Amino acid sequence: MKQLLFIWLIYNGLTYLNADPLVIASGENFGVNTINVDEIRGIYTGKQFRLNNKKIIPLNLGIDNPLRSKFEQNILGENKDTLAQYWLQAHYLGHRTPKVFKSQESVAEFLSKVDNSIGYVDEEIAQKYHLKILFRAKE
Repeated sequence: MKQLLFIWLIYNGLTYLNADPLVIASGENFGVNTINVDEIRGIYTGKQFRLNNKKIIPLNLGIDNPLRSKFEQNILGENKDTLAQYWLQAHYLGHRTPKVFKSQESVAEFLSKVDNSIGYVDEEIAQKYHLKILFRAKE
């Protein structure tokens, strides 16, 4: 049993390392063509709520998703414990956490239907769903 778990962890780790670049994406009708890291951090930490006078809906993957860990570390520059503590405090101030989805495909479907939403997915998923790529993470 331990061997199978070890093999599964190694396989998933290698698959994760070979994944497409992480992108911040939106639907095709999103009113902005690019977004910078400071804006992304502001939106995902509840410090910035609007772009071009439109309220933004940020989307997150589940807490155990490897892409979420990559996003939090490489883009937000925080670990999940720090962010969880931040959002616990922000909740008491009336701020809402980003919506959470189980898969990149469900994020992509939501992005394609709701114009003022942004989320992170692998570039391949963004292209498959014809999403507008606002930002590409550097590997």
